[in-house]
Amino acid sequence: MVSGRRGEKRQEQQAFALKGTMPAITMLCLKTADVSAVARQLADHISQMPHFFLHLPILLDLAELGDEPVDLGALAGLLRKHNLVPIAVRNPTDAQRERAVAAGLGVLRTPLTRSSRQAGPAEGSTPTPGPVAVGPAPDRGAPGAAAAGPARRPRDAAPPPDAAGEPPPAGLTVRQPVRSGQVIYVPHGDLVVLSPVSSGAELIANDNIHVYAPLRGRAMAGAHNNADASIFCMSLEAEFVSIAGRYLMADEIPDEHRGKPARISVQNDGLVVTRL
Repeated sequence: MVSGRRGEKRQEQQAFALKGTMPAITMLCLKTADVSAVARQLADHISQMPHFFLHLPILLDLAELGDEPVDLGALAGLLRKHNLVPIAVRNPTDAQRERAVAAGLGVLRTPLTRSSRQAGPAEGSTPTPGPVAVGPAPDRGAPGAAAAGPARRPRDAAPPPDAAGEPPPAGLTVRQPVRSGQVIYVPHGDLVVLSPVSSGAELIANDNIHVYAPLRGRAMAGAHNNADASIFCMSLEAEFVSIAGRYLMADEIPDEHRGKPARISVQNDGLVVTRL
């Protein structure tokens, strides 16, 4: 009898296991506490690629707000209204942490989490109003992202020109594999990737995207409604492709093009896939 009860207890303890993971999560970096300003910019981003943002998990980064109070309950409600899923905050002050918990949000415990004494942007900095969504950066870094696309998608805030007035760099070449959960966003020019793009990774560019390897993640070209952009890849295995708001899900990509060199472009207000 005792051994039977121990067996039942052992089965109850094995009902689930907790494991640390690194899922593909979009980080929305708040640059203003004005929820109405966030709402306007968010609506504009989502209108460009609505299906990319559908049920997208969102991590709110509060680092640039300093001690400024923000209505996290209203912000969480705004995100849910747009079919986004707010899950947690990062870098909150003590007061912001309490508001996050009250709003039903988690608190990401990382070495970047600040105390209230550390809060606040660097002296002389001028935050730009509106949200910028970014994701984990590839090893070599990508301009314009903390490092995609859901633009995030929300990921198209380009860095300001330097003091000399030089234009931002055009285009980016990535030589390392793009892993699941990484987002690479190029606000100006083409994005060229010379290594495989894993499932769960996101590529976003205002112009063309070239992948000289298998493309298994998501690719969004023409992010600023540039319908002349194209997506080129050596092996089309994508989960999602989009150009200027037109999109194809994985099951909509013709079978004859799966796993083969292909070009995706806009024709007759829709996307077409042709062999390279």
